[in-house]
Amino acid sequence: MARKEDTKYLLKQSGIWFFRIKIPTKYQYAFNGVSILKRTTGEKDLVKARIVRDALSLRLKLQFQEIDTGVKAVIPTMARKHFKELQGLREAQLNPFATDSEAEGAEEMISLKQEDILSEASHLLPKHTYEEFNVASNPKGEGGQDILVGIKALDKTGKAMDFIEEALGDKFNSYIDEYIKHRTLWGDTEKKTKAYRLIINTFAKTFSIYNLNKKAVKQWAINRVIEKGYQPDTVITETQFLNNYLEYLVDELEIKWADIKSPFKLKTEDFPNYKKNKSAKDRQAWTMDDMKLVYQADTPQVKDKPELKNLMALGMIYGCRIEELLQLTVANIVHEENIRCIFIDKSKTDGYHPFGQRYLPIVKRLVPIIDRMIEDKKPDDYLITTASSPNQTRSALIGGTFNRHKAGLGFPRPKNYNFGGQPQQVKDFHSYRKTVNTNLLGLGLITSQRNSICGWGTAFNNKQMAETAYLENKIAYPLVQRKEHLEEWASKFIFGF
Repeated sequence: MARKEDTKYLLKQSGIWFFRIKIPTKYQYAFNGVSILKRTTGEKDLVKARIVRDALSLRLKLQFQEIDTGVKAVIPTMARKHFKELQGLREAQLNPFATDSEAEGAEEMISLKQEDILSEASHLLPKHTYEEFNVASNPKGEGGQDILVGIKALDKTGKAMDFIEEALGDKFNSYIDEYIKHRTLWGDTEKKTKAYRLIINTFAKTFSIYNLNKKAVKQWAINRVIEKGYQPDTVITETQFLNNYLEYLVDELEIKWADIKSPFKLKTEDFPNYKKNKSAKDRQAWTMDDMKLVYQADTPQVKDKPELKNLMALGMIYGCRIEELLQLTVANIVHEENIRCIFIDKSKTDGYHPFGQRYLPIVKRLVPIIDRMIEDKKPDDYLITTASSPNQTRSALIGGTFNRHKAGLGFPRPKNYNFGGQPQQVKDFHSYRKTVNTNLLGLGLITSQRNSICGWGTAFNNKQMAETAYLENKIAYPLVQRKEHLEEWASKFIFGF
């Protein structure tokens, strides 16, 4: 007798095999009240259809198990798996070498994948009846159902919508990894890509793609100035980063939700009283007693990051920017004109013009500190070793630690100095620049000499002018004279390092 073909849970319609199975009553609430689940296998061949059937059947059993146990720990993993599969299908759909048939096939698979995502999301809803879901998905009673509308209405915990947004790539930072690869490919530094990642992730924590509008973004930007104490120019730069990311999503990935009028094009005029109070932050030079207190105090921050003292010592003697000191490696300790120096080869003011570079002779009292910092390190190792983070630069991390350290000693960071009121005095790490500059002025150093130590304060119009100024200054202010002046400044300190 001929063996009967295995067609369990399979039904053939119009030449295509469909997966068809009865949903037990106790699980039907999680399937919008559906008692019979029907899905196409997409296969005409029975053997291939069986493979799809077995996979669908297994997934269904796992769904039943999850409903029974209430275990949702795998939800983020499931969402990311869907997202990666959708990315692959979108790439196939947008492939310029794909045939019309291949592109259409990918589009159809995307549609089916989206249906699967909505179906799985419905499992995360609190228990409900089919009638409740029917009303929620058709609130106006006009006939038909919008599953997404129903899920939004019944999702009291937010888990279902969070799953949908992550699985569909409908979170603002869904494509951040692809974007960072793109920026790196086009030559961005690690520091800059970290800055991009940080601001995109920060913004995504506050905003959904459904409330991207100019008014909301503007208020977010103003809040960062008021609550975080950032300068408006800094926040405008952050919004430019967000705008660049949005343009990438549209131009390179063709993400539909990103194809909107950009809400990120902010101007200084968007900040109240910006011009009137732009100089309201008045940095003050540290007194010698202040520097002694801040350097010698063993606060929790110093105990956690002992390298903070090395950073302060260099800042107090040379007036360098925190970013300049943090990018130094062992290789930046050099001998120039037979004088041991720290070579500042990058400048925050202008990282490309040589005048931002400078040689800083190492004074006697810093020799033990420098020797300890380079001990057992390779040339490429950072001079100041400190923690790093994928979301923050090294300078931002240790800069924040310094702010908390000095705030605990009575030097808080002023708030709201950008909007209204009188200029507020502040002493921070950047104040060491003013401290050194002021004291060097007291020692009789002229402007060009002080700039040679602290780094320039005014950018030149072009690179050629900067190079000329740099070379002329190096001749006019030799290192031996710089060392004499720095040793004289170092001798003024009333405490040891």
